[in-house]
Amino acid sequence: MKSFPLLIFTGIAPLFAITDLAKPEKSFWNFFELILLALSISLFAAHLFETKYLVSVLVQSIILTLAFVGYSFTRQRLGSWVGKPCIVLFWLGLEYIFLKVSWTDSTLFLGDALSLKMEWLRWNQYTGYLGATMWILLCNLILYYSFLKDKISIAWMVVYFLIFIGPIVYSYTLTSDAIHREEMIALYESSTQLKSGYAKYGEYIPRTAGWISGLILIFATLKTNSVKND
Repeated sequence: MKSFPLLIFTGIAPLFAITDLAKPEKSFWNFFELILLALSISLFAAHLFETKYLVSVLVQSIILTLAFVGYSFTRQRLGSWVGKPCIVLFWLGLEYIFLKVSWTDSTLFLGDALSLKMEWLRWNQYTGYLGATMWILLCNLILYYSFLKDKISIAWMVVYFLIFIGPIVYSYTLTSDAIHREEMIALYESSTQLKSGYAKYGEYIPRTAGWISGLILIFATLKTNSVKND
């Protein structure tokens, strides 16, 4: 629904809630087939249900599901201090991998849902194109805290409203153009070193998220091995 993309700011919140169903005494794969199904249907719909994209949709859905599986894995290994913001980090890191390994039209980024509302994203000249992905994920995460975690929280609802409306309002105060998907793809396809601010830093948010995600997973794996050795 690119011409009316408001549901993208609410539709992922239930996926955060599904991770609560995976219990420590069970496999961390429990219930994640529901997330895989939801992502597969969503990405397939984004491709207008064209069957030629079916394989790429399934592959990308499986990989994105790993963001939720990774959260469950690290939480079970490292304890309850691991929060759902890890899902945001893992997702951003995976999108950066998509960007580095493929530039085909079959690859979708969450920020593409706002491709017809680029006037909302003029601030992405500072964050990069995938800053839109981070914005969408954070809104859905806060909506989860507002309605789906334990009980309805007015405080989190206020935070949700501010994080949703704030970037849109700020964008309309800017006169520069937003970074488009084509510019991001061109930057990562080109071997030429440009001098503009975006070309200098690129998609630094998902790149940083990818490094942090890797460190978290390594630490969780080492923690697992140390427990087994004990």
